[in-house]
Amino acid sequence: MNKVLLLTGATCLLALNASAFEFNPYVSAKAKYAFSRNEVKLTGTTEGKIKANDDVFGGSLALGTIWPVENGDFRFEVEYTKNADAEKKIGGINAKVKTQAVLFNVYYDFNLNLPVAVKPYVTAGLGWGQSEFSLGSSSKKEHSAAMQIGTGVSYQLCDHMSFDLGYRYITYGDFDETYRGAGTYIKADYKPRAHEVLLGLRYAF
Repeated sequence: MNKVLLLTGATCLLALNASAFEFNPYVSAKAKYAFSRNEVKLTGTTEGKIKANDDVFGGSLALGTIWPVENGDFRFEVEYTKNADAEKKIGGINAKVKTQAVLFNVYYDFNLNLPVAVKPYVTAGLGWGQSEFSLGSSSKKEHSAAMQIGTGVSYQLCDHMSFDLGYRYITYGDFDETYRGAGTYIKADYKPRAHEVLLGLRYAF
């Protein structure tokens, strides 16, 4: 009997929590301009830094939900983001960097009760990133933890549609590779980064 009562109480508690959580799903699409900053640090028998910096376009798609709270809204979403290839000539050799990521992002929209439907926000996210560095005919691809942090502002165009302008700093993970040869030992530390300006639309159902 005690087990039945405990199970009933837990079920009621879960039902209350579910009803208290206002589920408002949305989809989001963004275009972005990324200031791609990619560095490879070499140590060992050869030391130095290689910087394959480039400014590229990119895009992202996200699916999320809005949770209204006092004085604002929390947003939780899963985002897929990808940048165009960053390319640069280094010593006459073509260097190329490809980056993409899947992120779980959390946003907080501030409700400032302004006369216009504008809400500033802050955001942070963690996830999985993939980076590929190519230098001439050799390339290295790796998966690693990705992270982003940013801020921005949204403007509600109508009941279901919002316009979004934001900035974020994103890391696509750190990884290293060791190259050994006859009398040589080189460790390469790869650090793909980007400053991104994003412009997009969000549709809430």
